[in-house]
Amino acid sequence: RFGHLSMDQLYRLFLTAKQWEVPRLAALCERQIKIRLSIDSVLPLLRISAAEPRAESIQDACKQFFLANYQACTNLQECEALDPRLLCELMRLNTAKAASPMATAAPGPPMAPSATSPSSPQVIHSSGSAPQLATSPGARSKAGQSPQACEESSWPATLDHAQALPPSTLAQDLKRLLTEELAPDFEVVVQDEVILVHKFLMVARSKYFETCILTSGMQESQEGRLVIDASWAMTAEEFRALLHFLYAGDEILRILAPHTAMYLVDASSFYGLTNHRLKHFCELCIKDSFNETHVLQLFEASSRLDVEGTQAVRSMALDFIISNFHTVCQQPALEQLDRSLLIEIMRGVADRLHPSPPHVQTVQLT
Repeated sequence: RFGHLSMDQLYRLFLTAKQWEVPRLAALCERQIKIRLSIDSVLPLLRISAAEPRAESIQDACKQFFLANYQACTNLQECEALDPRLLCELMRLNTAKAASPMATAAPGPPMAPSATSPSSPQVIHSSGSAPQLATSPGARSKAGQSPQACEESSWPATLDHAQALPPSTLAQDLKRLLTEELAPDFEVVVQDEVILVHKFLMVARSKYFETCILTSGMQESQEGRLVIDASWAMTAEEFRALLHFLYAGDEILRILAPHTAMYLVDASSFYGLTNHRLKHFCELCIKDSFNETHVLQLFEASSRLDVEGTQAVRSMALDFIISNFHTVCQQPALEQLDRSLLIEIMRGVADRLHPSPPHVQTVQLT
């Protein structure tokens, strides 16, 4: 994700994220900078971050790296360009580190001398380890030698300033556009209810809306408005649930109800969604919904909806209602069913309690 960015670009992106208060991006940039710190990059970064209050964490990481590789860093010509006050601070920190009773010599065997640089100093991390060194041709010491860059993969594990990334808020931020109706630019009318949405997101998430919005000859594209036909068996409640998935993804699991899942199970195909996660969530919701609380809603929805596979769901729901009628009949939702559905349940219960006797053929005596 950040591999094509230079250290200078990462640093500028870090400052921009700080300025615009995007903490997750700032943390990602900071982590990448710390991972990629090397003998070549530490001094330029140390110099430009010294006067930037927002880059205090970067400055501290550079100081830590400098102290861990004090001899290699001080041999660089770039060291002479540092501010005198910063140089004094680094010398004091190194003196305090050397005088500390906890200070220990860097462990690990010395490296084998290089054929091109027999006296190149070791570069160690803050933990004291001395990883294998890689030649850094861009950095030149006063003696004309090439100090080595530290191995990137070992540095972040030893950072004292390493921190957990802030949690992602992308789904919540996009959902806020929907719930607070921030800068909408398109209308969808469902059951005479006008729902405000955003073109960029509808186009990105749905092939159906992409066609409606981007095709110049379409009436919807010209008017900025789409009317959902009443014959599509889509209510305003179900369409808002669909929008919840389009904007916030997996957060729909928090609000998805079985009767809503019946309407949305086929939405992935009909609206040309970019993935089939919604269909998967709906199928799981329906499968887990055969209980006294939700089965009546599921039975009603499957009776009204002409979607492939709903008749099998309807039969299973009806069988569950009949088999568990002694508990299902206590649910308030029973009184809200249509008369035809109530009669179907009543007949099913009657057949279960009083099976029809076998037909008896009568014989007339003469």
